[in-house]
Amino acid sequence: MKVLPDELQSAGVSWKYYSAPNHWMNALQAIRHVRFGPEWQKVLDPANFLTDIKRRQLPAVSWLVPPESYNEHPGGPSVCLGENWTIQQLNGIMQSPYWSSTAVVIVWDDFGGFYDHVPPPHFDIMGLGPRMPALVISPWTKPGSNPNGGSIDHTTYEFSSVLRFIEDLHHLPAMTQRDAQASPLAGAFDFTQPPNLSKLVLPEQNCSTFH
Repeated sequence: MKVLPDELQSAGVSWKYYSAPNHWMNALQAIRHVRFGPEWQKVLDPANFLTDIKRRQLPAVSWLVPPESYNEHPGGPSVCLGENWTIQQLNGIMQSPYWSSTAVVIVWDDFGGFYDHVPPPHFDIMGLGPRMPALVISPWTKPGSNPNGGSIDHTTYEFSSVLRFIEDLHHLPAMTQRDAQASPLAGAFDFTQPPNLSKLVLPEQNCSTFH
């Protein structure tokens, strides 16, 4: 099964997949030629992400999967702890020299089981599922009227939109019809504007108030 790291590797684009090795949330361990090949050296524990930022060793493309205790599943303190973990990673990026050329896309792997009144598009045999949030954070996102400078993008995206964005950014061909037809996060960015290089320090939540 061909995966995007294969395409990046062939094109000479650096990448790392920060996810706990030998854990069920690590998708690349399910790809035989990655798990038992030289690419597995680029699959690292997520604790290495901030270290690589400090050492100026961040690759051009990164995947970052939180440890299980920070995965934000509802019903426990992991929601607050997971939010704080994400804030720590974002602060590390925004306070680094990488910020001026970085786009962060935060997505969740499911919708949490909550009701969605909007029928999902069904443009192939798989179709899409209930909507879920996505955050696009970058100096190059479109400004909005929000006091923090953010805006709401009403474009229909899917997980393959992130794939398509990376492919377009690094001039890679689409791997399937699904990512070929996905919007490459086109409504989120404006590369004609000067980047907003403000370096924020996001506050963490007090998790002791969560029960």
